[in-house]
Amino acid sequence: MKPNPFYMMLMLSSLLFLTGCWNSRELSDMAIVIGMGIDKVPDSDQYRVSLQIVNPSTVAVGKASGAGQNMMPNIIYSSVDHTIISAFRKTSQKVSRGLFFAHSQLLVIGEPLARDGLQDLFDFFERSHELRLTSSVVIARGRDAQSLLNVLTPLQTITATSIKDKLKVSSELWAQTVDVNVTDIIKRLGGTGEPVISGMRIFGDPTKGNKKMNTEKSPPYTNIETKGMAIFSKGKLAAWLDGKEARGAVWGLNKMKSTVINIDCGDKKEAISLEIIRSTTKVRADMLNGKPVLSLRVKEESNLSEAKCSINPDNRDEMIKLQKQLTEETKKEIESALKVTQNKKSDIFGFATEMERTHPKEWKKLKKNWPDLFSESEVKVSVEAYVRRTGLRIKSYMKPDNE
Repeated sequence: MKPNPFYMMLMLSSLLFLTGCWNSRELSDMAIVIGMGIDKVPDSDQYRVSLQIVNPSTVAVGKASGAGQNMMPNIIYSSVDHTIISAFRKTSQKVSRGLFFAHSQLLVIGEPLARDGLQDLFDFFERSHELRLTSSVVIARGRDAQSLLNVLTPLQTITATSIKDKLKVSSELWAQTVDVNVTDIIKRLGGTGEPVISGMRIFGDPTKGNKKMNTEKSPPYTNIETKGMAIFSKGKLAAWLDGKEARGAVWGLNKMKSTVINIDCGDKKEAISLEIIRSTTKVRADMLNGKPVLSLRVKEESNLSEAKCSINPDNRDEMIKLQKQLTEETKKEIESALKVTQNKKSDIFGFATEMERTHPKEWKKLKKNWPDLFSESEVKVSVEAYVRRTGLRIKSYMKPDNE
């Protein structure tokens, strides 16, 4: 069968419209930025931008045995200028390759900058076509961002990847932190609510943390841990939530994935552990006699994970008592978080957004004074808790004290 000349000409002519790799970039020409840190230079209006760049010699696949063994896994380059983009561009004076941001995973903000305000910080991120809006955001608690990125961590050779993974694991299993990205914060700053950002703290000796020997000692001289949640008021860091207050905020934010709650068993304090396996929170905002009426409703399910006392799951009364204790503890933690946020006039739970959605006319009148109205409003918290499973063991091997 002879080929059709028409189709042959059509295929050949289509080649004229193919652009090919006109904008290709060789890997050897790129400096891959994996993490970024932004600080405010003290007593000035300038920013210090710190870029964590992967050292390709230490992560190259198939490198010769021992090659790159004594090299640093990542390198920090910093520059100072009045705008963030200028500081980014200034870094090109120190790096021999073109900056490549497509793999950036983390943005670290120094606590002094967070207290000064985030309003002007994210404009560049939203306008740029290079930066990733899905990068996780954390606050360097008690320090500047550069110090946090300088710490070399064990297990993960790249510091930014290590911080991001710790944040993800902690938020999923312990629920005293939240994993938020650049887009989440922009929506809050440009909308009606306030952002909430997890904190990362340096533990140990910071002077040894930026040396390779830190990864060769167990435990390491210096480590980075998730620590609390920063709440904001008018775009400025207003307070830190820690422990049960932070977990209560996670419940209120409807970001609870899993955690462990310890409750009392008779005279034994916190002798029973219940693992939260599912949780849903609904926010409601209504109007009554011209005043806002706010409420949070939580529905959760748990498993009995551990008991340091005799307990019989077949006894319905005992299980109902467990569920009641879980309900009370959950409500107590949420209310403790609400107390702090209302004192700081920080509506992190989205009541303003819900009020604007359900009562748009009234919201126009309330909008201007919402921080004050939120701080003065009563928030009703209701919790519906269930204990679903008891694990592989039904009846405990431990005998009651009265036997």
